Amino acid sequence: MEIKFEGVEENKQRRLRRLWQKLHIEEGLNRIVFEQGSGFAAEKNGNEIKVTYQNDTELYRSLLLAAQLIAGKKDDVIRQEEQFDTKGVMLDMSRAGVMKVEKVKEYIEYMALMGLNSLMLYMEDVFEVDGLEYFGYMRGRYSKNDLKEIDQYGLTYGVEVIPCIQTLGHFEQYIKWTEGAKLSDTNTVVMPEKEETYAFLDNIIRTVSECFTTRKIHIGMDEAWGLGTGNYLKQKGYKNGTEIFCAHIKAVKQITDKYHLKPMIWSDMYFRLGSKTGDYYDKETQIPAYVKELLPENVRLTYWDYYHHDEETYRFMIEKHKEITENLVFAGGIWQWTGFLPDYDHTFKATNAGLKVCKEEGVRDVYATIWGDDGCETDQMFSLVGCVLYGEHSYQKEIDMEALNMKLQILFQADRKAFLAMSKALYPVGERTLSVKQIIYSDPLCGLLDDDIKEKALVSHYRELEETYRKLSGQEGYYSEYFAYTAAVCRAAAGKIEASQKLHDGYRTGSKEILREVKDKLLPALRQDYEALKLLHYKIWHQTCRPFGFEVVDGRYGATVNRLKTAELRLEAYLSGETARLEELEEKRLPFNGKHSISHFYAGMASAYMIRGY
Repeated sequence: MEIKFEGVEENKQRRLRRLWQKLHIEEGLNRIVFEQGSGFAAEKNGNEIKVTYQNDTELYRSLLLAAQLIAGKKDDVIRQEEQFDTKGVMLDMSRAGVMKVEKVKEYIEYMALMGLNSLMLYMEDVFEVDGLEYFGYMRGRYSKNDLKEIDQYGLTYGVEVIPCIQTLGHFEQYIKWTEGAKLSDTNTVVMPEKEETYAFLDNIIRTVSECFTTRKIHIGMDEAWGLGTGNYLKQKGYKNGTEIFCAHIKAVKQITDKYHLKPMIWSDMYFRLGSKTGDYYDKETQIPAYVKELLPENVRLTYWDYYHHDEETYRFMIEKHKEITENLVFAGGIWQWTGFLPDYDHTFKATNAGLKVCKEEGVRDVYATIWGDDGCETDQMFSLVGCVLYGEHSYQKEIDMEALNMKLQILFQADRKAFLAMSKALYPVGERTLSVKQIIYSDPLCGLLDDDIKEKALVSHYRELEETYRKLSGQEGYYSEYFAYTAAVCRAAAGKIEASQKLHDGYRTGSKEILREVKDKLLPALRQDYEALKLLHYKIWHQTCRPFGFEVVDGRYGATVNRLKTAELRLEAYLSGETARLEELEEKRLPFNGKHSISHFYAGMASAYMIRGY
């Protein structure tokens, strides 16, 4: 028997039915009666549920509460209250993985079920702009019609879609082309105080203003490293960076005013002005009195912080922001940007602390940023679990982890523990130190991680996790393929560590038997494991994202597999007597000790791949 949705117009009934089909429940329910009024509650009485809601956001979230009541198998009532005006997500489309339009729509539907009402699309250059042929060239950019389609779909589910662009730094993908280089100060920052720069910014701001219904816009302005020290210095001479920065914001604000837009910016550059070390989170920072005057009127500051577990830091930073403006937005994060897998242990700890303080300090607008640093290797749909967490915080002062886990079962047929354990796969020896991404890409002969992965227990650690996720992949649910992929990541990591350990043990002890095992068994098996992982990665990527960008991931797998083949050739030359030494294995292995706070591809490869300046 089909459930009836009563009390709302037909078009909303259709959307409610569509969302209801995403939920995994034993129905046993005749109807849900909706009544718009004061308060937000869902009450089960026999085979009927009555919902009271105040707006569309609560209307669509009420389905999740109704499903929770059904799962509880008793008559009960759930009352909730919105803790924030804006509760949203920022999806990064600029780090190679540009989501398909239909996947963004699916994401919006899940947001509606969780009660999230705002979606930022972070787009540095991945959207079509008239007259700029190289802007987003070969990067999977969205057409104007794509953006309008996403915008309209969001509106139908009560989700405001907001463009999040850049207007100063983070232009390296465009500046690398001759078309963009003429606008450059440095290799990432555009040239302030230049007529052509403001014509360019006018063009991109006009474009997004035409594609989105909202008048809100995020114009970036973060991490403008080296501002005023490149072409600006050569052409105009030295000027204080603060003066350049503030003049530029005012100029861009004139453009947003022209299109009746309400801009937001990231706040870190203002805070670095008051720190002797340039650190955004410096507890000794003193915000200069003049900074408040430098922020143009009606520009909102976005405080981003997804690093801290202690409430004290968030409270300190919010108080410091309020010294500049009360017009404040908070951006936490769902950790997707350390490669291959999400870090949910850290996500939960940082989010619980940050959003608790936001509620206490009266911050009314919060977002979960979902960055895709260094190639977007972690699929964006992994982040939906974190969206559930944001949804729970958005409607309760104190969240109930048992209720959260029930919602994960209803939405995805998955348990929170399965996602928390991914952090153990991501960081096998401690939070944000040695990472599985470094292990996967570590060179077999010139391995920068060899000293860090010498502990025998690491192999069994990954073998056990592989078995855990292999079993989970055999169960029905939204994430079954993702669990198979996670098992493949763990298998490849275990194989890489075992091969590295035995390679060094065999060479050090002169055991040709061990080296023959590495050459004939472990390395060929590891190549097969990499191929299997690549195929799973390929499948998930192409389900979610446009094909552009996977060539980056493909190249990484290809380089790694080729190095394994070379390792086999080198071992054969040594075992046959063709060469008397394997010089790569004779250099003393040192702990990996580089300035890589967030692991990236190059941190696992040989030193020849290391980026200068990092």
